[in-house]
Amino acid sequence: MKPNLYIVTLAVDDLDRSAAFYRDGLGLGAGAHGGDHVLFELQGELTLVVFLRPEFNKTAGQSNSSASDSGISLTYQADSADEVDGLLRRSVQAGGSLPSGTVKEEWGYHGYVKDPDGHLWEIAAFDE
Repeated sequence: MKPNLYIVTLAVDDLDRSAAFYRDGLGLGAGAHGGDHVLFELQGELTLVVFLRPEFNKTAGQSNSSASDSGISLTYQADSADEVDGLLRRSVQAGGSLPSGTVKEEWGYHGYVKDPDGHLWEIAAFDE
């Protein structure tokens, strides 16, 4: 296992406004629109996703109003569902907390863990 930061996801209140900022302001290109999010491919394999806050919170198992909710998540790419489960388990043993359970999606398998300071990490294995 080689650690790999794969995706940075930002919760946003206005998707069009945020997409315009990253597209026109920072020059990240048009991005790929997915209804409730826009994905920008960056250098290497790093991706920036701006995600509507209510959907971000729902996906991450957070309420929409808690001061302890994170507005950003970092995605750690795992090689398999078993590795996702193992990383989540070890993260909790090391002081993290699980805001939600794991989920099998059409694109892969993932779960979230908050570090001791409340920063949200998505641990994901992507289907090839």
